[in-house]
Amino acid sequence: MMNSSEQNSPYLSSVDVARILDVNVATVKRWTEAGKLDCVKTAGGHRKFLMRHLAAFAIDNQKYAQHLPLIHFRSELNLDLNAELLRGDFKELIPFFLEKSLLCDATLIQNILNSLYMVHHDLVLIYDNLVTPVLHEIGSKWERGDVSISDEHLASQAIRDAIVKMQEIVVKPANGTGRAFVLTFSGELHDIPAKMVQHILESRGFQVLFTGQRTPVGDTSGLFDSFRPERVYLSSVFVEDVQQTQIEFNELQRLCTSHNAELFVGGSGINQLKITEGKPAHRLLTFKDVMQS
Repeated sequence: MMNSSEQNSPYLSSVDVARILDVNVATVKRWTEAGKLDCVKTAGGHRKFLMRHLAAFAIDNQKYAQHLPLIHFRSELNLDLNAELLRGDFKELIPFFLEKSLLCDATLIQNILNSLYMVHHDLVLIYDNLVTPVLHEIGSKWERGDVSISDEHLASQAIRDAIVKMQEIVVKPANGTGRAFVLTFSGELHDIPAKMVQHILESRGFQVLFTGQRTPVGDTSGLFDSFRPERVYLSSVFVEDVQQTQIEFNELQRLCTSHNAELFVGGSGINQLKITEGKPAHRLLTFKDVMQS
């Protein structure tokens, strides 16, 4: 069991890794020397490991994935939850993940996402089968008046923070695939789907430029010139000013056409717009579509 100071550290020792993977410390040392398990070395020559090192190792060595527990060995979590994570039992995980999101249990939310990824559940499955349904349910609870707008914002932000931190352990190919631009409209308040698109593209080897929320499309023209994306991904959850957003969308289509960039669009907000001008836009309905685009 780690003490509180060790739990707050991002680094694991050789002893920690050996305990997690159910091997001896000598085996961990042999793997690092053979280049099978990455690590960082301190000035004193001690091996230290980040969770992304274990994620990469587990992906290459699936038989050890079954040994991966929830990060930090939180004792209050029972074996049933660990089993659900290992199986990828998303139907059982959804109510639990929803409850912890509404409670803003940032550490546990992070543990669940990281653990799912580290035991070989693709980002696409995690985002389509867990995160998206939970985000929809949080929004539905606000619409029904079951939670306040503050509760909705806090829960969504807790999930967003966990997704951002999860990026640290996502394994990225050594060879680049291309350049992709991910953005939202200037009036968009929800950038979580766009952040998830970024992660999926990075896992495919794309160099991604992500603008975040509330970035006017007109302000990105210089980025098209300097970054020269081959692909542009637009996420829109809700459009408040349809007329202004349509103008932005038309401008984005023009920029994609002039820079010969493929345009991919997703989110319910797109349904409020007319996609009739400029370069055709490819419609994405799920994160699986993003992976296959």
